[in-house]
Amino acid sequence: MNSYTIREATTDDLSGILELWSMLDRHVGLPDLVDYLHTLLQFTGELLLVAESNGEIVGTIIGGWDGWRGHMARLATHPDIRRRGIGSGLLREAERRLTARGARRIYALVDRRNPLAAPFWRALGYDANENIIQYSRNFDVIESND
Repeated sequence: MNSYTIREATTDDLSGILELWSMLDRHVGLPDLVDYLHTLLQFTGELLLVAESNGEIVGTIIGGWDGWRGHMARLATHPDIRRRGIGSGLLREAERRLTARGARRIYALVDRRNPLAAPFWRALGYDANENIIQYSRNFDVIESND
């Protein structure tokens, strides 16, 4: 990999995003569907960021904004090119966009079962918040039209 760029995702990137995510050892409560990504692009596309190198999606992050706090999820880097600044670059760009909207706090959704996650987030200034428990509930899953 020579270099990479970070930009907003487009509909043309969605299959590449799903392909990247399929390479990773992740634990998800809902399937990854192109329909979900289409909805995300329509709702807040400027916060779905990709890192691209030589025309290939090599990293992702999803930012979220509730009008007060920022949220981040799906920080992912291609497994063959980690530790080259892509993850931290995506994180910093998402932070820049969220703080520009007024975020005073940013939460990151991180899976405890990922051994690489805790050292990465701590190195970039994030602390685990042991006082917050995440509750979740799945509703009907839509079928992909892909």
